[in-house]
Amino acid sequence: MHSDQRSDDSGPRIWGGTTLSERKQARRSALLEAALDLIGESGAAGVTMRAVCRRAGLTDRYFYESFASRDELLDVLYRQIADDFLEPMTVFAVADDASRDRALSEALVDKVLEDPRKSRLFLVEPYSSTGLGQTTIAVMPAFTRLIQDHLFYRIDDPVRRRLAAVTMASGNAGMFSAWLNGSLRATRTEIIDHLVAMLGAYRGLYR
Repeated sequence: MHSDQRSDDSGPRIWGGTTLSERKQARRSALLEAALDLIGESGAAGVTMRAVCRRAGLTDRYFYESFASRDELLDVLYRQIADDFLEPMTVFAVADDASRDRALSEALVDKVLEDPRKSRLFLVEPYSSTGLGQTTIAVMPAFTRLIQDHLFYRIDDPVRRRLAAVTMASGNAGMFSAWLNGSLRATRTEIIDHLVAMLGAYRGLYR
């Protein structure tokens, strides 16, 4: 059977051992990875359609196969990274034991340190004019709800509970941004200790 023939009358067309859908997904992944590399080198400002295509070794035809614009690529990438951060945080936040706060703080800090490219886009770039403002506004409520519903659920007053959650979520984002851009000098242990202390402080404030 030739490689460009269908394996049956209803199956996907195979070429070079992969389907059209698989090749399209591989090109999309290559473009996203290329954008991450560019962000790691020069921030979101370095992400242009031409630069991404050049880094990925693809033509602009394939860029527009997956993304309508550079801003859409950044939006997709930002949301993927947000999910990547939210997943491990959720695992620890839903627990309720004495070691939960430190385990969560350690997981969050280690996630920040895991891939500087992702952390730069997620935590530093929204503070510059990259067009990520609306995406950040859309994504952050998930993190606020996690803090509100699981970490501060013992704060009885719903307004105070939400105030504490919103303030901590936004404050942590600013702290990590400063840590990553070098304007805040602190060790991993100092950051973790601070996060644990802040969780206790907010709970104590509204006890």
